[in-house]
Amino acid sequence: MRALQEIVNRHNKVAFLIGNGPNLAAKIMPSWKDLLKSASDRPIRFEVDGLSNTEVYDLVEIYSTEPKEVKNHVKSKLELLPTYNISIHRRLMEFAIANDSPVLSTNFDEVFEKSINAELFHIESKGFARFYPWKTYYGLTQHILPTDGFGIWKVHGDVRYTDSIRLGLTDYMGSSERARKLIHNGEDRLFNGKRQELWSGHQTWLHIWFNLPIVIFGLTYGLDEVFLRWLLIERKRYLNIYSSPMNVYYVYKDTPAPSVSNLMRNLDVELVSINDYSELYG
Repeated sequence: MRALQEIVNRHNKVAFLIGNGPNLAAKIMPSWKDLLKSASDRPIRFEVDGLSNTEVYDLVEIYSTEPKEVKNHVKSKLELLPTYNISIHRRLMEFAIANDSPVLSTNFDEVFEKSINAELFHIESKGFARFYPWKTYYGLTQHILPTDGFGIWKVHGDVRYTDSIRLGLTDYMGSSERARKLIHNGEDRLFNGKRQELWSGHQTWLHIWFNLPIVIFGLTYGLDEVFLRWLLIERKRYLNIYSSPMNVYYVYKDTPAPSVSNLMRNLDVELVSINDYSELYG
């Protein structure tokens, strides 16, 4: 994990944003597009070439005989089996624990938390909603704020709460609208500046996003990631108010698509190239 350690050494504390990369490296989960295709209750009648993952999901749901069951089908495909080798996930979580780093994950599955036997915690249980469990994390200890230390936060939903799983464009739009209200609406909005430490989202994983350096890996960050790409823009907009550095690192092995590298460079994200995945997962 040399590549991660070199970045961690630059800061007092960082957070990690991790995608499906560790699952693919461990060969325990399918790609998102394959997962979505297999979630259909009958053979799909459309070509997936050129479609985003969110569009594939929406079409699968539209053509399903039981659209409300599609997310349950996805959930069943993500079941963690005893035969899976999750040593990569355990090493990553142990590294995060050693550095007291919060972990943001786009994955719905249970692999990260199960790899270290983490428990379920809530920053605050009042007002809990299974559609957006943004105050809920897996960890080893109770925190007052999400930035306090290690915890595993599910950005796109959790298989524990089927309704929370974000897969289609409508889902992503819902997440964006919820975040936008916390960031931009009301006296306690993040961009108000008067009560930033007590802004409306300070008990959610968004507090991590806007307050700690972020190391992104195992995630293509392509055009599918509408919500996360918008949040990256909002982070830059917010930090510009205080003339603060972006302090975001995007770690990649193969050359990113122009849609990714262009966005990152224009938002002052540092691109970190690795030669082998052992530099991340070894």
